[in-house]
Parts: sequence; C-alpha cells; structure tokens
Amino acid sequence: MARFKVYRLKSEPILAIDLQTNMLDDLPSRVMVPLYRVGDMSWSISRLNPRFLINGELYVMATQRMAALPVAEIGEPVANLTTHADTITAATNFLFQGF
Repeated sequence: MARFKVYRLKSEPILAIDLQTNMLDDLPSRVMVPLYRVGDMSWSISRLNPRFLINGELYVMATQRMAALPVAEIGEPVANLTTHADTITAATNFLFQGF
C-alpha cells in the first residue's frame, strides 16, 4: 500500500485514498477516505472535500467519512494523487483542526 494512492475497494463499488504513512505498512489496516463521483455526493465544502480528476471522471473526497479498513478489503490501485498531497493534507487538517 502507498500513501495518496487511490484504490478500488473489494466490498463496495467505490474508490478510496490511502492516507496512512508508509512507515506503518505492517499494521493490518489502513486509514482510507472514500471518493465519490461528484453527482453522487449531495453537498460538499471546497476545503473539506477537494475534487480530483481520475481516469477522466471527477471525484470528490469525502474527508468526513474516513475510516480504518482491513488491508484485505483494499483492492488494486487505480491512480496516484501524490501530486495533490498538500490539498489532501489540508482537507484532513480542516476536518480535525478547523483550519
């Protein structure tokens, strides 16, 4: 697993971003945040829910819905959002600290 990569989940037909540091790869779970197609999320706040173009489709990061998932539930990688690390980190900072 790799931080800021997007994976397809095995149990649900959604994508999720891995937020967990690579230093903790030995843990049996990863902290992930789901991505939804823009039309599937009824509201968003730009700082909390940034948008990313993945394989030609626009997705919104549902930061407030992050969770720890068992590694066994995480499928194949489909994209790498490392170039958006600052935006992703800013969204988690906004969720936890309000700025």
